[in-house]
Amino acid sequence: MEDKIDFSEKIHIGELIAVSNVYGLTPYTLLLELEKGNIEVFLSIDEFNSKYSDTTDLDWCQLNNGKVFSKKIEE
Repeated sequence: MEDKIDFSEKIHIGELIAVSNVYGLTPYTLLLELEKGNIEVFLSIDEFNSKYSDTTDLDWCQLNNGKVFSKKIEE
């Protein structure tokens, strides 16, 4: 059985809706992409930069509360 990631402590429903609009997805589809690992959420820009400091193949957005969502750019 596949382990499911619990996003309830990390992502608020308003954030989910806002980010889904940025990426042109429905909130449900965004949740599926998060579960698959295609989209990641970081609690701060520092956390994001420590993992992806030199990566250029990401589309990312930072919310006004500091959280960063990243998605691999599809070619």
